[in-house]
Amino acid sequence: MIRRRGIFWPLGFVLAIGAVSLCADANYEGGRSLAGPFLLLLGAVPLGIGFMSGVIEFFQFGGRWIGGLWAEWLQKPWLVLITGYGLNLFALPALAWAHDLWVALLLLACERLGRGIRNPVKNHLLSIAGREMGHGQAFGIYEILDQTGAVIGPLFLAFWLLAHSLRTAFLILIVPALLAMAGLVVAYRFSPETRPAQPEGRDQAAEQAWKNVKKRAFLRWAAVLAAAGGSYLFIGYALMAHPHWSTSSVAGGFALVMACDGMGGLMAGLLYDRIGRLSLYVLPLFLALSMGLIFWGAGALQWAGLALWGIQLGCQETLVPADFGSLRLPAGTRAFGSMGFTLGIGQMIGASLLGFLLAIGPALIPVWIACLCLVGGVFLSRYLKLGSAPTETLG
Repeated sequence: MIRRRGIFWPLGFVLAIGAVSLCADANYEGGRSLAGPFLLLLGAVPLGIGFMSGVIEFFQFGGRWIGGLWAEWLQKPWLVLITGYGLNLFALPALAWAHDLWVALLLLACERLGRGIRNPVKNHLLSIAGREMGHGQAFGIYEILDQTGAVIGPLFLAFWLLAHSLRTAFLILIVPALLAMAGLVVAYRFSPETRPAQPEGRDQAAEQAWKNVKKRAFLRWAAVLAAAGGSYLFIGYALMAHPHWSTSSVAGGFALVMACDGMGGLMAGLLYDRIGRLSLYVLPLFLALSMGLIFWGAGALQWAGLALWGIQLGCQETLVPADFGSLRLPAGTRAFGSMGFTLGIGQMIGASLLGFLLAIGPALIPVWIACLCLVGGVFLSRYLKLGSAPTETLG
């Protein structure tokens, strides 16, 4: 099948862009699985790792804001998408030549920035596909393909490190990067129209005002969730403090996270299409449990915690954009960009606090996460109570 004017196969696009992300995730998730041990090798300290991981993640979410505005301004979403993928995919292989901590941090930030720039366009295109086939199903199918690559990358590097150096592990990531860029050509053939969705109803202005109220409530909840979530860069660094965790096992742990991420994302997408926004309640529950197992457990319990953390990550990466996309806000790429920027602020603040807690007492981390999850649950309940726009509001 090829792309024809006025015709869009939503499943074809989801599968094509999912295949691109399969190769892309093998690249950058493989590299990120080694980022924590690599920064430790270059001299990063516990107090700094939380702040640095937060700043690096902020580049991703700040990039989403930039990418959303850029796509709306240029009206060339695929130019933004390709630029973002290019920066995202070729930064981590360059770590093979990084011998200074600040150079490594800059490359990690560039990788996150590129991922952020292309994210609003990708999510907006998937949300358009979701109008035809269900938002949960579209994001769920994409997530399982996305996370297949995220499993392959870290798992391959875990075995690669048994016989090769850490720097050659980064260098080999150039192969999936080239495959992903080639795959974008195929994905373009299925590209949908990107015109903003028009509000439905007799009073469009009133309906849009109601959507903006829901958007603000959604972002308050999502920002708290992002602050509690942490990142594997932070988790991988913390695991290296245990004597039975090596660089190879940290990479293997990330492969487990990504496998559970994909399964959790697909199940969450199907659940969302069945029961709607009630499925959002699984996120804080899984997150609090997983952090408790990782930081309070040892051995098999930590591996179980990583599996559960991966499940909640997949749920989050599916449910958050799926529900936001279901609001059908106008200027979709800019709306997804603003959502990403808000999440970035939350994650940067949250990661900095996690770094502080790691320095003074890792056992305090699950307590702090549980408190944030309770606050997030309150915000989520308020968001869900908004429901649909009242008929009298819509005239």
